[in-house]
Amino acid sequence: MVLIEFHKQVYSSNYRTETDMGWKFIKDNKKIELAAVLLAFAALAAVFQFSSPNIADPDGFYHLKHALIYKDGGIFIKDFPWVQYSSISVLKSDLWYGFHILLIPFSGFDSAAGIKIAGIFLATLSLLLLWYAFKRSGLKWPFLWTFFVFVSAPNIMTRFMMLRPHLLTMAISALIFSFSMSGSAWIILLLFAILSWTHISLSWVGILIFGIVFLLKAGMEREWMWKKAGAMILGLIIGWLARPNPIGVLKLAYIQVVKLMQAKQGDATLLFGTELFPLKMETLFSNFLGFTIVWIFGILLTFFLYKSIRKEDGSKKIFIISSAILSLIFFAMTMLTARRAHDFWIIFGVMLSAFVFTELSKAYKSESAKMAYGIVLGIALIFISIYTPYRTLATLKERGTPPEAFKKSSEWIKENSNPGDVVFNMHWSDFPMLFFWNDKNYYIGGMDPIFQYAFSESLYWKFHYISADEVTKKTCGAPACTAEMLEDTHAVLKNDFKAKYIIIEKERNPLFNLYLEGDKENYEKKLDTFTDAVYLIK
Repeated sequence: MVLIEFHKQVYSSNYRTETDMGWKFIKDNKKIELAAVLLAFAALAAVFQFSSPNIADPDGFYHLKHALIYKDGGIFIKDFPWVQYSSISVLKSDLWYGFHILLIPFSGFDSAAGIKIAGIFLATLSLLLLWYAFKRSGLKWPFLWTFFVFVSAPNIMTRFMMLRPHLLTMAISALIFSFSMSGSAWIILLLFAILSWTHISLSWVGILIFGIVFLLKAGMEREWMWKKAGAMILGLIIGWLARPNPIGVLKLAYIQVVKLMQAKQGDATLLFGTELFPLKMETLFSNFLGFTIVWIFGILLTFFLYKSIRKEDGSKKIFIISSAILSLIFFAMTMLTARRAHDFWIIFGVMLSAFVFTELSKAYKSESAKMAYGIVLGIALIFISIYTPYRTLATLKERGTPPEAFKKSSEWIKENSNPGDVVFNMHWSDFPMLFFWNDKNYYIGGMDPIFQYAFSESLYWKFHYISADEVTKKTCGAPACTAEMLEDTHAVLKNDFKAKYIIIEKERNPLFNLYLEGDKENYEKKLDTFTDAVYLIK
């Protein structure tokens, strides 16, 4: 028995030594470390991307199709007539121009498989950039903290499965923060140029991040980062100008940011997506509980260890204070304005937690205190590593977009219509799939409803009541209607929208579907699938 126990101890010791040496070898060889991290992130992205045939977010259909438009017609195309009653068709510019250019290599697929493959690339790239931002910021265990971001909440894991520019914006924001703290002004210029080029309407996020660091550096270290500030401005300008119609995109960005906020503050409720509304308290507890506990713990430690923070060198002190401020700002925005701000709350909450648990814990000499930090993080990480994938995959299965959504209806219209015939899409969120399968015809609107609202408030409200399944024979072009203001629906569809066809999801608009079926004088059903139907407007 003694020999057996001795053998176990020797084997265990050798195993630990070999493991430590192997890990040290990887860390000491930068190329091997980068390859290992890259492979791990790609595998992680692929596993979750192909865990279900469904598409995590319908916008991926639009983004990949727009990339194909550039591939086939040239990258200097400005016109976008596929959304006839939207400011996008009038202003002739692309808010996500650079993002669509980056997707061109993946745009050759004639199926939704291209969305998943491009999604793996985007998630892998974003995770790699986050890891690099954590690593160069001096945080220990950068891979662990990047993984923590990935599993922090079902909402965030779903974001990593989406083909949207928001994911890249998250990663670039972390890099902007890191290089604002310490780094070259040329890199700041490059990062802001990429941000403005790929996602101009969220450029304000980068400006906010840099602004907080700038003010803290000036106030606490008397360091005025004018060179980096100039690089930021120049980068924004370069990214803005590097597109076919820079004036048009400024107007679109104004609509999506300023007019959107004005519309949300008004009395009328538009048909916005849920991400533009504040996060509900029950969702905070059901989806973000594990991360919230770790984040709150980090915030509290920041206050409790204030004396220790003051003794740290300037960069560390500004890092923890600015990450705390930014995480609090984005948390407030998540709960009070729009839930999609949770992307940045998570990023800066993780940065704060990483710094507290890896650096400021040294302020305590007590090993039991350090163990307490590890226990809190460990329990939270184990919990969310199980709970987040479970919730995410269940939601993807129940609410994800089928890979062939609207394919039969779109292809029927494509084969039986004239080029440029207008299809009345009942919901702006249906546009990505319709556009993906059929770019021969035009549609009412897409992307965000604010663009339809900015184009014509009257036409928007006529569309609104039909889309919400609140009207059938009559509709109205105002947020509050009287009997005298009601107009015949058929006349509105034919004369105001000049629509030739209607595509309707039967389960989503049961009342309007009954209306179309019952009025054979004005409408003729041309195709009826399990989920949707196509009507000809006579």
